[in-house]
Amino acid sequence: MSSTLRTRRGAETQPDDPREGGWGIVVVIAAHLSFAIQNGLLRSPGVLYLSWKEDFSTNDRETAAVQSVFSSVSCFSGLLGGILTERFGCRVTGIVGGVLTFLGHLCTYWVTDIYQLYITASIIGIGIGIASNPVVVVVAMYFKRKYKLAHAVAISGEGTGIMAAPPLFQMVLQSFGWRGTFVIASAVAANIVTFSALFRPNGTKQKSKGGLHSSQQNLAKGEQNSDDNYGHSGGLVQLEPKGQAAEHGETPNSNMGYVSLVLDTKNANPILRLLKRLAVRFGFHLFVKSYRFVLLCAIQLQFNITYIGFVLYLVPRAQSVGVAPSSAVILLSIFGIGNLLGRLGSGLLVSWKILAEHVSAITMVIAGVSLLIMISERFSLFAIASFLYGFVSGVYFAIGFVLIRQCVGVRKLAVGVGFSQIFLGIGAVTGPVVAGWILDLTGDSYQTVYCVESAICFIGAVQMLLVPLLRRIEPGIEISPTDV
Repeated sequence: MSSTLRTRRGAETQPDDPREGGWGIVVVIAAHLSFAIQNGLLRSPGVLYLSWKEDFSTNDRETAAVQSVFSSVSCFSGLLGGILTERFGCRVTGIVGGVLTFLGHLCTYWVTDIYQLYITASIIGIGIGIASNPVVVVVAMYFKRKYKLAHAVAISGEGTGIMAAPPLFQMVLQSFGWRGTFVIASAVAANIVTFSALFRPNGTKQKSKGGLHSSQQNLAKGEQNSDDNYGHSGGLVQLEPKGQAAEHGETPNSNMGYVSLVLDTKNANPILRLLKRLAVRFGFHLFVKSYRFVLLCAIQLQFNITYIGFVLYLVPRAQSVGVAPSSAVILLSIFGIGNLLGRLGSGLLVSWKILAEHVSAITMVIAGVSLLIMISERFSLFAIASFLYGFVSGVYFAIGFVLIRQCVGVRKLAVGVGFSQIFLGIGAVTGPVVAGWILDLTGDSYQTVYCVESAICFIGAVQMLLVPLLRRIEPGIEISPTDV
């Protein structure tokens, strides 16, 4: 009996560090399926393009704007998903995003013009943007040593969705029309709620009345104390012991042994203090603390310009040299297969004792070469370029989350991913504009477009090699050694 009591007491005093596996496997599977549904719904509306154009009697520009709304809004709402994830946890945030995605698809059944479709597309985009953030974060919370492999399996759900959803949309469209397709799609979107409900917290069991998210809040206190520290002339905000805190009227923190942050008297402006706290709360301090994070966001913007341009003009480029439309569409399927394999293989690539930055640089070089291959006029070379670009883009986007985690840590991963999604959204909006501007100047010369995009990839590869060097000069963010 006494040995049993000692064992129980010892277990209570040890921190709860769950093993990698168990429920974590369920989380990875749920994350993969959630990603598949989100990206399948996000990339499939192009199948309904002609139906919308005929039903609403709109031109190509107005109809094509629907897909732009889907993509850009989902990226721009990623930061909102990050803030909600930090505040309410992965499960609640994922459920909220799933509900919005479900309602957006269901309400589309009753739209009567293209402008109402823009509104429902925005609701769907917001829902997907919110739901995608906790999918990335929850895997990072469950895995440390095997994180890269688990993340690769989860993120590969995007490739699964891109491959499976368009044929299913086409089949349902022929039987039920585009309105019936959205009703069925709403039922599929409701499964995001189900999968998000499986994202249960894996932190320590809190005996205090802190609510479901109290474990994450307690975990982040140490970092928030170090982040909320913009003093005058570079000085840190001071921490005072409990005794001195009482004299200043501050509330002591029993957990840390220190009081809440007290600004230096030279910098005691309440408005400035509020702004600084808001900057930390919304994650803007990441751009000051981590130069690597800033450069990664800039590189992602550049790469997404080439990514959107490649996908957008892949079929038109093939048709411009006499490839039949049915054969040209096959190139998108080849691209999707490569993307899926790239996301699955990303975990193995970064596990071979190669810096993730170097792997990303190599993928950007191969992406640039793939774009140059598109200058040719042979279908076989187009197929090779489609597979190569799909593979390396899958690797790049999967490793991008790993690099962000190394820069900001798990505690700030939600906000970090949110900011990176905003930059991806800017690239998604800028890519078609830049490509269209080049086509107008050169008289529909796709070769020039691909040459410019190839140059952007090569420049990004050089920038990626600078990321490890910035670690030496940046202030840095206090993160766990397991995040590196």
